[in-house]
Amino acid sequence: MTVPTKVMKHERLQLPRVVILGAGFAGLEVAQQLAQKALCVTLIDRQDHHTFQPLLHQVVTAELEAQQICYPIRSALRRARNVRFVQAEVHHIQTRQRQVKTSAGGFDYDFLVIATGATSHLEILPGSPSAAAPNSVFGLKTIGDAIALRHHLAKVLARAHRPISAAPDLFAPTQFESVQSASTQAAHTTVESMADQTVVIVGGGATGVELAGAIAGWCKRSRHNAAACLPHPAKKLVLLHSRDRLLPGFRPRLQRYALKQLQAMGVDVHCLKRVQLLSSQGVQLSDGQLIPTKTVIWTTGVRGNPPAWKGEGPTTHRLPVRPTLQLLEDDHIYAVGDVAAGTSEAEPWPMLASVAVQQGRFAARNIRRQAQGQRLKPFRMRHWGAMAILGRHAAVVQLGPLTLTGVVAWLIWLAVHLMLLRGMRQRLTTLLRWSESYRYRSPRVRSSVSPSMTASMSMTTSASSRPQPCSHPIFCAK
Repeated sequence: MTVPTKVMKHERLQLPRVVILGAGFAGLEVAQQLAQKALCVTLIDRQDHHTFQPLLHQVVTAELEAQQICYPIRSALRRARNVRFVQAEVHHIQTRQRQVKTSAGGFDYDFLVIATGATSHLEILPGSPSAAAPNSVFGLKTIGDAIALRHHLAKVLARAHRPISAAPDLFAPTQFESVQSASTQAAHTTVESMADQTVVIVGGGATGVELAGAIAGWCKRSRHNAAACLPHPAKKLVLLHSRDRLLPGFRPRLQRYALKQLQAMGVDVHCLKRVQLLSSQGVQLSDGQLIPTKTVIWTTGVRGNPPAWKGEGPTTHRLPVRPTLQLLEDDHIYAVGDVAAGTSEAEPWPMLASVAVQQGRFAARNIRRQAQGQRLKPFRMRHWGAMAILGRHAAVVQLGPLTLTGVVAWLIWLAVHLMLLRGMRQRLTTLLRWSESYRYRSPRVRSSVSPSMTASMSMTTSASSRPQPCSHPIFCAK
């Protein structure tokens, strides 16, 4: 592996070495805050791009393309002369040797920042994986999850516009046994059709609510006759939530508004419902009700995704830290973002991008203080507010004591997320895409190609007959 000259010069100066694991909101913020400082920084991530996760639901519904919410990490760090980026898979951490083992080799550190984020906790799903229908349970944490879900939902919408098989004519001149057999077969076909055309979203937080609103809007846009999609009892979108109100943490007025808007869009919302079992027949709730479905989107139960340890290290999914964001076991290791547990078990830090950015900025300052032998300061989280989009001209915004709904909240949501996007190109293309979708009430959807189709097409194309395509599927020119 070739090391850039600018980093080799810093290493010869024997500056303190900082290794950052993960280039999410927290990890990338740490790297940018430590840029141009008297430190030798290495940022490691399995992907070569930063994903703006708050807009993943719009990638699912084709409002945006994947490249519009992704930003190359090397472009974000192009002016940081003391920071290098390594695309590699982290194997484990050796705390005694102070070294991180990756697929690109070992990296020694003086300070380690763990910002590996969170992952969908699909292991907690009740029911064995073999009992559930194959490829029917989806999470929503990465671009790959969003694209896979988009392909699956496109097939579901295509099936939703097919007429359900009619029941047999019981008064036809046939034998009773054949009538009974035909009736049973028709009932089974109807149940199968209902399962094929029903989408169940588990989790009534911001991710589940925004995804439900986006899918409902996509479903209505898919045909000129919106009545052919959601209102039919066999073609529906179900949102399950274990608590009594949607959007935990929001004001009651905003929770009621969100429930009203989703129901008006045709979403079947069920509060105080817990999933007890997943099977090939569908989702079974704790009260015994069975919802026939072959599509389950799991937006709840996410957990921290810490790397493996070789030697002494925490065994929990969210790493307990001190008020200074250092691990309890090692004061040279920091944990930030979704992987860091709060100092109080009663009130853990929320898994929000705003909290991750605050922690990343604060951890960078404490690393500089510790490298200079200064006293560290405790982290204090600031509540910047919360917001969620529900659909066209519908959103909820909570900024301290101020609560907004409707068009004003919708415009604020659009403006805030547009400003938070990284890269001027991403902002401009996103703004154009939103403007086009608003004007024509339907986004311009490009032909989507599944990974299997891409592989088959690449095998039939000769390398000598045309130039080689870009090796990265996200940043290739369309």
